[in-house]
Amino acid sequence: MADRELFEGFALQAVDQKGRVAIPADLRNAAERNSDIRQIVVGLHPHDPCLSAHDLSWSKEKYERIDRKEQQAADRGEDADYKAKRRAFGQVEKAPYDDSGRFVIPPFFRMKAGIQKWALFYGSGETFDIWAPERLMSDAQADPTLREICEYLCQAKGVKL
Repeated sequence: MADRELFEGFALQAVDQKGRVAIPADLRNAAERNSDIRQIVVGLHPHDPCLSAHDLSWSKEKYERIDRKEQQAADRGEDADYKAKRRAFGQVEKAPYDDSGRFVIPPFFRMKAGIQKWALFYGSGETFDIWAPERLMSDAQADPTLREICEYLCQAKGVKL
């Protein structure tokens, strides 16, 4: 983990009718430093009504972490969370991106997250979140500062939700 670049920062990006959107430069640069392959892995966030994405090398680290947790549970005589790997690796799609960071949000995940014309990207360390601004602003459980950032970015770009 020490040599991995973390995903930091935020940006509001336009999404076209086909679901194409550009990964913000800071996030794309981190992904490119972490992996030689221009693909991200996109899935549903485990707790929030948004998407979670990461570079391909994080998938390997994530697998090792889940595997260690399963082994530790077995060593304690406990049942492991056998669904963790299924959620982490079966409920995702790979999305290649071009030189400018443009990729197509996988249609199923775009629909589940409610992403339409705009996407809020938000760094979360090993991963980054992709929110539908409308959903974020209507989520009473969302981090108030994240909502404030979204509101600011929408105002700065003249986006009315």
